[in-house]
Amino acid sequence: MILAIWCAASATAQSLPQNCFTLPMKTDVALSATFAEFRANHFHGGLDMRVGGVIGVPVYAVADGYVSRISISPWGGGKVLFIKHDNGYTSVYMHLNDFAGAIGTWVKERQYDLHAYAFTEDVPEGLIPVRQGQLVAHSGNTGGSAGPHLHFEIRHPESGKLINPLLFGLPYRDGIAPTIRGIRIYPSDAVSTVNGSREPVMLAGDTVLVGGSCYLGVYATDAAEGSTKKNGYDHMEISVDGHPFFKYTTEAFKNDSTRVANALIDWKHYGNTREAYLLTRGLQGIEGQWVPLRKNNGHLEFDVGSKHSVTVKVYDLKGNMTERTFYVRSVPPANLPMRSDVIHGEEVIYSKAYRHVGNTLRVDMEAKTLYDNDEIAYQTTTAAGCLSPAYTIMPVRHQIPPHKSYKLSVRESSNINVTSDKVTIVRIDGSRNIAYKTTYADGWYTAEVKDFGTFALMADTEPPTVGAINFKEQSPLKTKVLKVKIQDNLSGIETYHCYLNGTWILGEYDGKSNTLSIHVGGQLKAGRNELQVDVYDGCNNLTRKRFMLQH
Repeated sequence: MILAIWCAASATAQSLPQNCFTLPMKTDVALSATFAEFRANHFHGGLDMRVGGVIGVPVYAVADGYVSRISISPWGGGKVLFIKHDNGYTSVYMHLNDFAGAIGTWVKERQYDLHAYAFTEDVPEGLIPVRQGQLVAHSGNTGGSAGPHLHFEIRHPESGKLINPLLFGLPYRDGIAPTIRGIRIYPSDAVSTVNGSREPVMLAGDTVLVGGSCYLGVYATDAAEGSTKKNGYDHMEISVDGHPFFKYTTEAFKNDSTRVANALIDWKHYGNTREAYLLTRGLQGIEGQWVPLRKNNGHLEFDVGSKHSVTVKVYDLKGNMTERTFYVRSVPPANLPMRSDVIHGEEVIYSKAYRHVGNTLRVDMEAKTLYDNDEIAYQTTTAAGCLSPAYTIMPVRHQIPPHKSYKLSVRESSNINVTSDKVTIVRIDGSRNIAYKTTYADGWYTAEVKDFGTFALMADTEPPTVGAINFKEQSPLKTKVLKVKIQDNLSGIETYHCYLNGTWILGEYDGKSNTLSIHVGGQLKAGRNELQVDVYDGCNNLTRKRFMLQH
């Protein structure tokens, strides 16, 4: 199976050590996101703790231990600190603004040794010990953060699981029950109907008419004192005529299974609305302890003429619960014409490797790239500005992104008039072209992709742009931190280097704002200085910009 949970819901909480961790900030817990919330392409892996919209709130070690890893990136978690604790667990702190004390000193030394801002590296065991309550960092807004906050995680390194930090006894207030925001009923197959339709129906009253078989989707959220209004809940239970039918839990998950979030919800609806409707229907690749109970593979089917009660209960970790009951009346399926727009493709057995070999397109998937058996349909069209046809690749039955990346290869054509390093595979997403890191060998361009959609080859011969933000050349400097905007039109920023008077200097790159921050305080000489910024994009186009500074 693709997904396996650490242990059953009640056993997880009971087996965890209690009151061994303190809070990472000296403030009441106020959450803008909770553990295992549904996000685009992943589960949320920890707690997002509010900091009042400011940067620089002190962050403290939650228990004795040592710094085990540092990761810094313009994307994702930004500046990330890992601390391995004496009890075997690891605490993780993300989107930090800076690291404190010996941690910050070690990080800066490594950046200068590597001549790189971004790096991920294990720290030798015991090199940087920390004590519970010790200042280790300050909160920030680095990486993919949408605003200042602290993302906090607890991990079990040996099992590779992320665990809800609140299960360790951290103090927090929550007297507010979850909210059931919507229930949708989905026809199970091509002949089933709901309220006379073959499309999903939003429950509006207390009774729905189902012809044939159906499954359910429930959108629920939770809140607590000081939190945002649409956080995730802890678990959901659904019963039919008083008998257990479906249960979903969210206490722990493996980091490499995070994309299963796409398969548990109505992914297409989520993409349009950001409303995560948890589906009762099962797929072969997600049968695990996320869903410790699922009768009849999550589908409801009753004798014609019968009426049945369905009760949905949603709980938070404090035991607050909300419920809703409605009724399903079984009727004959509506006599509707069969759909004429049904397409078919190549059969894929999800548990086996799959390969499509065409004259100009190849697709290679490992086993369990999909979540269930499916068909892959292919369509070839033309697209303006592309060096190849546009290839649309899409599963027919379950239009869910793949669980893991697959190889997509496009053959070179005679109309490519640039060198191979200037060609990239892109996914055409409306007006956007999203480029993938592309390699070339034996006439084929290849990329690892984690999406379905429309792909083509494009040329990127335009170098990045580089411009000053908060200073002017030849004018006396009024800041100790120079801001430089770096942007690229297609393949994205790959690498960059900054030099002050010919010597490498650290530039901190924020991917959200496309900004380099270069701390020059104490490193400028009197009079004329030269700042050189070299920026490469993903297709090896270089921009070298020199700024003349007056100090």
